[in-house]
Amino acid sequence: MYFLTSTTTIPSSLQNYYAYAHLSIDDNRTQQWISQRDGIKILFTYEPEKPIIDTFTELKFSVLNLTSSEHLKDFMARVVVTNGQRLFKFENITVADGDFSVKYIFPDDGTHQVITRISKETSVLTLATFNVLVPHQSSPSILNPFPASSTVGSDDSGVLISRIIVVIMLPVAITVVLVFMLRRGRRSKRKRKDNA
Repeated sequence: MYFLTSTTTIPSSLQNYYAYAHLSIDDNRTQQWISQRDGIKILFTYEPEKPIIDTFTELKFSVLNLTSSEHLKDFMARVVVTNGQRLFKFENITVADGDFSVKYIFPDDGTHQVITRISKETSVLTLATFNVLVPHQSSPSILNPFPASSTVGSDDSGVLISRIIVVIMLPVAITVVLVFMLRRGRRSKRKRKDNA
């Protein structure tokens, strides 16, 4: 894992750990960038739909010829993720069939910009930019050890049940421990009294 301080580049030893996946054009979450001048369309989406801080989010790209809608073949890609304060780079991504993805850990909430550069041999074909919204997420607490993001509805029955269990079970567990300790203390007093 890499945490960002200013500019971070993936070391060459990790350059081969990219995933490749085809994008669904019908997905209403898919963003697109069209460059009429370069004749290129780039589709972009990310999984999960609502990124979670400090958990991998897969950033997926599909690069197409604008006129034929065929995948662009054999090019290099570069991806930069920034929130205006931090910057993280994925460099030298070799793409054979037009689809590629990278996995990134968002360190905080807010809107993040994803910039990709597509180049072939020594020339840059196009630059594209996309946005990823990382929703605000609550900090964990004793009553809510696994908080959901604020965009998740409060009618989630699984979260409600786990909160009820924590609220009920914690006092019950404390009571059981106290009763056990009191009984043990009384038995110790009786034994001492009987031995005396």
